[in-house]
Amino acid sequence: MMFEKGKRERRQGEEDKVFNRMLLWLAGAVVVELLLLLLQKAYVEMIFDAAVAQALASFFKVFSVAGAVAVAGCAVWAVMARRAGKPVILPAAIAAAAAVLWVVSLLSALFYAEGVRLLMLLPAAAAVLIIIFFLYQRPFFFNAMLTGGGLLALWLHQQYYMTHPRFITACIIGGVVVLVLAAVVALQLRKSDGKLGRFRVVPVESDYLMSFLTCAVTAVCMVLGLALGVAMSQYFIYALVGWLFAQAVFFTVKMM
Repeated sequence: MMFEKGKRERRQGEEDKVFNRMLLWLAGAVVVELLLLLLQKAYVEMIFDAAVAQALASFFKVFSVAGAVAVAGCAVWAVMARRAGKPVILPAAIAAAAAVLWVVSLLSALFYAEGVRLLMLLPAAAAVLIIIFFLYQRPFFFNAMLTGGGLLALWLHQQYYMTHPRFITACIIGGVVVLVLAAVVALQLRKSDGKLGRFRVVPVESDYLMSFLTCAVTAVCMVLGLALGVAMSQYFIYALVGWLFAQAVFFTVKMM
């Protein structure tokens, strides 16, 4: 009896720790949303001074190119450090920060006010992914990220293809490449029981069929949306939303 009580207490303690970590990540998403709101006030609404907005515009224009170079350089640095047996935390952290700032710069420089409004939607999407990560199985988290990326690409195609066709086409092609790589990684994880090297990515009993289907469905929707035109993108957005809901039902049932 005492053993069962101690086991329940340990389980409750672990659940409390997970819940507290989730709250910290959600608080981080709120902070990012507030920073983006400040960016909108300074860059779009110019509540401080026109010189501040101009300085931000110049920075975004430069970093929309330099940021990609910085991320690539940090990736090379991390690979070289790993091969040399050195810690990769510093290059990985700098690469992540540079990647976030690059996305902010790229969208702000290309789309101006619309880009900032789009950026302000991302913390909300991140909050949903955080909840999925802590409450559901990890494969659902990765699948939701891939599906969400497809939804974003199709929405951008619907809204901005007519004014930025090359950029949107590059986004969709890049997204398809990411999906192919994700499918290759999922295949490798299935062969290695959920591990990449010594690092466990997903539990041993994970279901990989949904991951393969997610990559295929999302890629097909993106390619067909690009091929069939802007008017059809909305229907493929609905299809991906339906697929995401189907996955939520599937993984919820598996938890029962």
